Amino acid sequence: MGRDRPPFRLIEGGARKASIAPAFEFAALGAGLTLAMALLGRLPSWFHDLGRFQTLFALAFVFVALALLRIRRYQDLPHVGLAVLAVAVAARLVLLPAAPSLSGDLYRYVWEGRVLLHGGNPYRQSPDDPRLASLRDREIYANVNHKNLATIYPPLAEAGFALVARLSPTVAAFKLWVVLHDLALVLVLLWWSKRRGLSPVAVIAYAWNPLVLVEYAGSGHNDPVALLWLVVALALARERPIGSALALVAGSLTKLAPLVALPFLLRRWPWRARVPAVLLLAAGLGSFLALARGPNSGLNAFWEAWRNNELAFHYLERAVGGFATARGAALVMLAAVTAWALVKRRSETDATRLGLRASLLLSPVLHPWYLGWALAFEPLGPSAPWLLLSLTAVLNYGVLSTPAEGRDFHLPLAWRWVEYGAPLALAIVLGVRARSRAESGRT
Repeated sequence: MGRDRPPFRLIEGGARKASIAPAFEFAALGAGLTLAMALLGRLPSWFHDLGRFQTLFALAFVFVALALLRIRRYQDLPHVGLAVLAVAVAARLVLLPAAPSLSGDLYRYVWEGRVLLHGGNPYRQSPDDPRLASLRDREIYANVNHKNLATIYPPLAEAGFALVARLSPTVAAFKLWVVLHDLALVLVLLWWSKRRGLSPVAVIAYAWNPLVLVEYAGSGHNDPVALLWLVVALALARERPIGSALALVAGSLTKLAPLVALPFLLRRWPWRARVPAVLLLAAGLGSFLALARGPNSGLNAFWEAWRNNELAFHYLERAVGGFATARGAALVMLAAVTAWALVKRRSETDATRLGLRASLLLSPVLHPWYLGWALAFEPLGPSAPWLLLSLTAVLNYGVLSTPAEGRDFHLPLAWRWVEYGAPLALAIVLGVRARSRAESGRT
C-alpha cells in the first residue's frame, strides 16, 4: 500500500518562512559592539593605556563595519529601528563610568559651570585667575586645560554648563547631559531617515560609530548639544521654517559649526524665517565676540595660532607662506565650495554635508571628535572613506602607546599621511571602480 501513496511535495506558491538568521546576526554584531565598549569603559585610563584602548576601539569598529557591509540583510527586519536605538543606548551607558583622559575639555565645562554659579565670568576670568582660587580642587581644576586662557564657548554653551552645574557640578552629570543630547540626535536621525524613505538601520553609521561613542559618551565632548539642533534645522527646513530657523540659532550659539548651513537654509527659508534668524544670530554672535575679546581670550588664541592633526592645511601653509595667510586661503576655498553648492542648487542637506567636510579637511585643527559633524550625515548615504577616517583618527592621540609629550603630542606628518591617506586611497579605488562600471554600462 505504501507504494501507491503519492510522493509528498511542497505546494507551489506557498509562503516561505522568513529566515531569522539576519536578526540573530544583527543582534550579535550589536552585542559585540556593546561588549567592546564595556571593556573600554573598564579601562582605568584610555590615555595611559593607549595600546589597549586603540585595540578595543579597532575591534568595536570591526563589528560596525561588518554591519554596514551587510546592511541590506537587515534593512527589512521588523522593528530594526528599536534594535538600533537599544544598542546605541547600551553602548553609551557602559561608557559613562570611563574617566575622561584623552582630553580635558569636560573638566573645562564643569569648571566654567562652577564659575558661573559663583558669580564669575568665564569670558574675562581664566582658570588661573587669583579671584577664582577658592574654586580650585584636585579633581576638576587639576585637569582643566589651557588654564591661562578664558573660555572659547558661545553663550548657549555656557548657559548649558551653568544649568548642569546647578543640578550637579560633577563629571558624571556633564557626561549625562552630553549623552542625552546624543541619544536625542539618534532619535531625530531615525525619524529623519524614515521620513526620507530610508531604512532606519542606516543610522548605525552614526549611532554605533565607535568614534562617536568614545568621544561623546566616553570623553564627554559637548558637540552633540549643538549638532542635534543643526540636524533638526535641516530636517524642518521645508515644512516648518520658523522651527528650523530657531534650531539653527540654538545650534550656532552653542557651537559655531552650524553656521556652515546658514547660506543654504537662507535660500530655502521664506522671509518670515530669514528675518528672525538673522536678527537673533547677529545679536547672539555679536555679544559673543564682544565678550570673548581680551588679552587672555581663548577664542583669539584658537583663531590665531592653534593647530592640531592638520594635513591639507600643512601643505597650504607651505604653499602660501605663514599661518594667517594659509587660514585666509582656506576660508576663500571654503567660500568657493559654498558658492559652487549654491550655484548647483544642491539641497540644503547635501550642501551642508559638503561644507562641513570641506571645513574639516581645510581646518588647521581637526580633533577626532570634530568628525561627529560629518558622521551625523552618514545615515543619509554612508561613505566608506569617511567611516574609515573615523577609525584612523584615533592615531591623533598616539600610535599604540602613550606619547612622552602627554596631551601636547602632535602626530608626526608621516603618521598623518597614514591617518588621512588610507581613506584617500579607498576613495580613489571606489571612484575608479564606479567610473569603470559606468563606462561598461554605456557599452
